[in-house]
Amino acid sequence: MNRIVSLILVVILFVPAFSSAGWRDVLDGAAKVDKLIVNRPVPATESTEASDETPPPQYDHAPAPSRRSGDDAHFIQPDDYFIAKEELGSHTYIYVKLSKMITPPTSGTKDEGEFMHVGDGQNVWSAFIWKSHIASKSELKLGKHIIIFEDNSQKGVYQAPMKKDRARSGRWFYAKITDMSDMYKGFVTVSGHYKVGLNNIRIPDPYTP
Repeated sequence: MNRIVSLILVVILFVPAFSSAGWRDVLDGAAKVDKLIVNRPVPATESTEASDETPPPQYDHAPAPSRRSGDDAHFIQPDDYFIAKEELGSHTYIYVKLSKMITPPTSGTKDEGEFMHVGDGQNVWSAFIWKSHIASKSELKLGKHIIIFEDNSQKGVYQAPMKKDRARSGRWFYAKITDMSDMYKGFVTVSGHYKVGLNNIRIPDPYTP
């Protein structure tokens, strides 16, 4: 009997205490959950990828030269030449081809040299040959003949090549400066009313054996 009474007393004393503690634990847990939900950071929205039509970023200066290969900032190498079928003359512009010399011009070849186009590997003979260098602002003046990379047009302005493969397989043209009034905006205008970035101007140097 005493044992039964003792068990009853334990149950009477234990159950209320357990229930009270259990409810407190539940309420405390709920409060913690509410706090976590209210105070959690707002999830970041997913970024939208730029469309293919977005132009590459413009830059004020030509890319840094590659010292390993000897390329200059336009990816032009010391033994590169630009050649054409004819001189600029009365043309608005002419296309020129980036080439390697195979046979130097001589009187025996009517002052024509044999060249291999870098882009397509074709061998041609030409007497219209230029070495070139990247222009400095001090060299620019009205009527100056220049060589321009065509395959990087950004917002209506031809900019310097950004990748070596594009520079060496892309199109270059030869024109002359006709307007320098927009130099403060970073470009000049050449014959044909084309805008050319100051970082995209090469000066043709006459060929000398």
